[in-house]
Parts: sequence; C-alpha cells; structure tokens
Amino acid sequence: MNLSNMISLKDSIEIQTTPRRLFNWLEQFPQEYQSWHQDHVACRVIQGSMLEVGSEIECQEYLHGELHSLKFRITKVIPDKRVEFKVIGFGYGAFEVQHAGENVTFLAELDIGSKIPVIGTLFDLIFPRLFRARIKVMQQHMAEEGQNLKSIFEKDLS
Repeated sequence: MNLSNMISLKDSIEIQTTPRRLFNWLEQFPQEYQSWHQDHVACRVIQGSMLEVGSEIECQEYLHGELHSLKFRITKVIPDKRVEFKVIGFGYGAFEVQHAGENVTFLAELDIGSKIPVIGTLFDLIFPRLFRARIKVMQQHMAEEGQNLKSIFEKDLS
C-alpha cells in the first residue's frame, strides 16, 4: 500500500496452495482466526461478510503482551487476489495472493499512522522512536502468522 506518512510493515511467504484455496480460507477468517496464531483470541463479523466491501470485522489479539481489540473495515476486494482494509484508528492493511509457479506468495501489509499530512508526519517522527520495540514485535507477529499460514496449508502434504 505504501501510503505517505505511514510506517509500513510487510511480510511475505511462499505457500504450496492455490489462490482459490487461500481465499476460501480468508472467507472463513473469523472461524480460522485462533488457529492462525497463538496470540489470537477472537474474531467476529460485525456487519456484512468477510470479503465484502464495507463489512466490519472485530478481532482481539495479544500484541506486545497486551490484549487489543481491533476493528477492520473492508475497503477493496479483488477475488482470489487482494483484500484491503482499514484498521479503524490505527492504519491500513492488505492481504495479497500472488502466483509463484505452482505455489502462491502470500503478502501481508500493514501501514500504521494517519493520511493527514501534518499529523501523519508527526506520527512518523514520534512513533518509531517511542515504540521501536512494539514495531519489532508487530513485525515478528506478522512473520509468525505467515509461517503458521504456511503450516496450515502444507500440513497434509508431507
């Protein structure tokens, strides 16, 4: 997404699956949420459905040892390719599935901050200095989610 005035975190991993299978999993995201990472507590659709623009989803997870409740609004869906969302009060994110030969590359993106020019610039200056450790924890969490997703899809292949 790479929005200006944002801190961008990304993680990608190659998974032996198809885009359709991965999007089927995303459609079942609330039911699959806890199996994706041990720090995930709960997830529910508040309004709409998982892959419908305008839908709202609420998830609870532990980040840096604290329980957080995050609300997401789906902003764009390209079937079997990409889902974009706004993390209300936090930033923006996306999940993208790219063909990689007989596998797919799953890309998770998270842009933290504000699009408002002055506020976003101040956020970019202050947040990384004050919360460097938290940013590292979030990057580690995203990497673990990628590895866990790979395990979920490839567990029956060995």
